[in-house]
Amino acid sequence: MRKTLSSPAVVSGVGLHTGVPATMTFKPADNGITFLRTDIAGAKPIAAHVNSVSSTLRGTNLKNETAEVWTVEHALSALHALGITDAAVEMDGPEPPVTDGASDLYIEALQKAGLKELPAEQPLLNIKQKITYSSGNISYSAEPADKLTFTFLFLHKHPLVSRQEFTLEFTPENYIKEISRARTFGFEEELAFLKAHGLAKGGNLENAVIVGKDKFINELRYPDELVRHKILDLVGDLSLTGRKLPPLKITCACGGHKHNIIFAKILLANSEDK
Repeated sequence: MRKTLSSPAVVSGVGLHTGVPATMTFKPADNGITFLRTDIAGAKPIAAHVNSVSSTLRGTNLKNETAEVWTVEHALSALHALGITDAAVEMDGPEPPVTDGASDLYIEALQKAGLKELPAEQPLLNIKQKITYSSGNISYSAEPADKLTFTFLFLHKHPLVSRQEFTLEFTPENYIKEISRARTFGFEEELAFLKAHGLAKGGNLENAVIVGKDKFINELRYPDELVRHKILDLVGDLSLTGRKLPPLKITCACGGHKHNIIFAKILLANSEDK
């Protein structure tokens, strides 16, 4: 069944990249997930769909002819984890609050608001055979299985995080326990570059894992927190298919937002809807 909220949920804070304060209000709805910029006169709701993606540079941005929202993947990941298919999301700024850099505070706010079922079913992403996509060392696959799982392989030149791999058996309970507290991350050597290019203005040691030259600058929540956050992002990005994910074995090696969205489009194109 489709699900929406029983009452509004509110999350406030600054955006990860813009550093601009914003309040995000999730309201009950019955026409999918949309984002509305209430700070822009005449703005129209932006559909949470792969066709609305405008940028995948260090986050997933959505846009229509009237407005744009930045870095929506953490909020989308929380919505998808709880099975929320319909919500009218209002924002009085360009970017969702980064909160603690993860999705757990979104989960808490949404659960507190309560959920209710809607009479209709969400269309199924009907994948009947193995689907693959690769670009260089980046690869994705999805194939029918007896349960929905996400496996991610994270590789990096930095010796502290050279290889991390994690598999999530996707249920709301498992997501909340194993994924929702995994924070976004960055490398100390990149911070000056990011800020010089107008990114990570809202990032700090309270909302991001910072990997230093020979140590983590802050304490980890999970020993493999980086790869778990990559799964958090992947769940949010794949929710932009607008479809219910059936039991699938989904794997990814070395992916990111750009290729998550490409793979989401490939899955949609291969959904056997007839």
